[in-house]
Amino acid sequence: MLPIGDENPHPPGFKPKLTYALIAINVIVFFFEVAVTGQFFDFAMVDQNGIYPNTINMYLNWGTVPGCVTGQINVIQYTDLGIAVSCPAFPELTLLTSVFMHGGLLHLGGNMLFLWIFGDNIEAKFGRVKYLGIYLLWGIGAGLIHVMGDTSTGIPAVGASGAISGVLGAYLVIFPHAKVKTFLMLGFFWRMIHIKAMYFLPFWLIFQNLLPFFIGGFGVAGGGVAY
Repeated sequence: MLPIGDENPHPPGFKPKLTYALIAINVIVFFFEVAVTGQFFDFAMVDQNGIYPNTINMYLNWGTVPGCVTGQINVIQYTDLGIAVSCPAFPELTLLTSVFMHGGLLHLGGNMLFLWIFGDNIEAKFGRVKYLGIYLLWGIGAGLIHVMGDTSTGIPAVGASGAISGVLGAYLVIFPHAKVKTFLMLGFFWRMIHIKAMYFLPFWLIFQNLLPFFIGGFGVAGGGVAY
């Protein structure tokens, strides 16, 4: 199921400038990541083709590494790979910087699609200041949950999924009966359907957050990064 819009227009004349700005910031940061890593579809630290030092340094300096945030480690070590990187000078700041980073094109695209569809209504409802507060508090909160999940791990976490979850949670509470235009494809069968937010959004929130958490922490990519 892929959402492509919602039937929930915001007030006439309203322009969701902050939503557009957040999307723009995330996209700009993404292309900065591309420039640093030389990768595009997936910013893996290590895969079957080898080790990527630039990607490692980027994630470990700007992503949220629990062991660094809690002060339980000073050096992030991957012994089997022969990698050792010092924790950043102010690891607490990575709880914020990691919110604007992504692990690849699909990771970015999925998060920004949901922000584009649902963020404008929350911005219109709460105003820009409160909306930004929701976005940042949930994004930072997701990082803290990652930290509490294993306070000594050296696995970095990046992504706006926590922030997006906060926006979707607010949308679900305020607009439960708003219909989400959804592209449904099962094999060769496809059609456009309309699903109430009260049914669609819980499915996404569970699939994106709770399921990976209970299965084994956050979703951890093959490249050694939690999303």
